[in-house]
Amino acid sequence: MTAMGLTDAVELAALARDCVVSQTERRALIIRLSRLPTEFRGERHQRQLREALQPVLRATRTRVFELPGGDLVAVAAPPAPHLGEARAVMARLLPDFAPAEFLPELRLPLQSAALLAAIEEALGLAAGEAEADLSATGLPPPPEELDGAERALATADISPFLRATGVWRFGPEDEAPLRLWDELRAHLGDLARELLPGYALGAAPEAAHRFRAAAERRMLADLARPPRPRTLAALSLPLSLAAATSAEFFRLEHALGPVGRRGLLVCLPPADLLADPSGVEELGRFARLRGWTLGLDDAEPELFPVLAPRRVRHGVVRLRFRAALLAAPSRERAAIDAALPEARETIVVGGADTAGAIAWAWQRGITRFAGRMVEARGGA
Repeated sequence: MTAMGLTDAVELAALARDCVVSQTERRALIIRLSRLPTEFRGERHQRQLREALQPVLRATRTRVFELPGGDLVAVAAPPAPHLGEARAVMARLLPDFAPAEFLPELRLPLQSAALLAAIEEALGLAAGEAEADLSATGLPPPPEELDGAERALATADISPFLRATGVWRFGPEDEAPLRLWDELRAHLGDLARELLPGYALGAAPEAAHRFRAAAERRMLADLARPPRPRTLAALSLPLSLAAATSAEFFRLEHALGPVGRRGLLVCLPPADLLADPSGVEELGRFARLRGWTLGLDDAEPELFPVLAPRRVRHGVVRLRFRAALLAAPSRERAAIDAALPEARETIVVGGADTAGAIAWAWQRGITRFAGRMVEARGGA
């Protein structure tokens, strides 16, 4: 990675963010030389391709950024017809390669997230798919093994298997994120490997549901032990409906007291809302009566119309960010945007692991996040 490429990448990322903040329109042409086959990546071919662009771009007010790996990004104010000319020149030189893949054109700030994703890819920062908690391949645990695991969970110290992170507010104008909730959840994959080695809980949904509820009840029981509740401020708990209606939860909820309950956020999985909408509605009424917040956890954007977030009134909806959202066709993007809750302050984007995820949210007025990147910024 050259110093020149790194500097250009940082400057281009700043430009993309500035476009989001100021709503300044720009056009960008990405020339993905790094994706060309080996025979086109030699010094001679690269020089010829770059020289072919110079006449088109030299006489215009265009900034050309060189990213690590050799990709070029040309940015200009609209309407920027010369970027179309440059794209046509490259398409003639590379007739066997699809322009949409090798020569994407972007409109900023609308597609700033896609530009940031390209920068992250060039820097080697693109996040991979999140590790699945429970494997769906293999043999499900026999009933006696699952019973034994539940008994073990009832008395086990599961603190090594808990993940403590944050939910943050981070807007385009903010210098650093502001922590809104401390979030705690059990890592089911690690627990399953410890207590049910060799079995695949994901292959048995009912068993996975029981195992999750047992692990969460154990976590809740530990949180409710004095003097722990008095040390908890704003607390976010992603829970199954079974755990959120258990005796362990109600003991914790009572121990928090009125002040602690005002900072409590409980988010249920969408599957529980679909399976038992009346049970979720009843829990929502109880939450409003007691002064804490009920929400949805890990919801796919496309499912919002089905999930009917209005059933979790005045709550929070945690949207599961996926990299595919950046490259979705315009019609699909419009449908997702229309399905988002109008009260943007009720949306938390989970999986905010890249600048692309944050920019995607900012473009839609969303400023609440959970994920590795914002966590690192908040802890800096």
